[in-house]
Amino acid sequence: MRQDSGARGAKGNESIRVWDLPVRLFHWGLVVLMTVSYFTGRAGGDWMKFHFWSGYAILTLLLFRICWGFVGSTTARFSDFIKGPAATLAHLGDLFRPGRPREVGHNPLGGLMVVVLLVAVLAQVAAGLFSADTDMGTVSGPLANLIADKWVDKATAFHHLWVKVLLVLVGLHVLAVFAYLVLKRQNLVRPMVTGRKPMDDTVAPGQAPPRISFASGRLAFSVLIACAAIVYFILRAGG
Repeated sequence: MRQDSGARGAKGNESIRVWDLPVRLFHWGLVVLMTVSYFTGRAGGDWMKFHFWSGYAILTLLLFRICWGFVGSTTARFSDFIKGPAATLAHLGDLFRPGRPREVGHNPLGGLMVVVLLVAVLAQVAAGLFSADTDMGTVSGPLANLIADKWVDKATAFHHLWVKVLLVLVGLHVLAVFAYLVLKRQNLVRPMVTGRKPMDDTVAPGQAPPRISFASGRLAFSVLIACAAIVYFILRAGG
């Protein structure tokens, strides 16, 4: 890994690199694919083939993000942003006090949301693999033939119900981003686009910028290919 403080900019307007390209591509790729999955699932018919392909792509991205949470850049690692209940409650308290909370990567609340969304979307995709929908002309997931019909029915019911849970979680995520912008004047979207965060949002005035280790793009590409291969063999298991 390469160590990088990433600080640059004119005095009073310094910024620091906090997000690597793989994390940013994962984030926005997941946004696009979940949108595609939602609307193609509602449309049904011939659109279901796009629903399936977007689901496979989402599973690949989820597996990649889980792996990247262990071998990726500093701010991408679970060990960096899973803080525990005490830190999360302390951060919530900071939101109601003057001043702005300062975190290099995800704050404790954001880190919790990342984990919740990863688990929730993974559950939705897993259920989809085993689902079958007779309302759409017996459209079956690639692994539906591996389990008993009663479990296919349960997976299908869960897949239909859980999308509503995901909509609530996504809504809470967007609401939180808006709240930080309004209440704390912190733009959480721009850093996920540019990879850079204002220095004032990361460290207190006068403190040195933190050094962040960034994993190589070659490693990220290798992990992505490996995850795509895993998804391929999962789909092959269903015949």
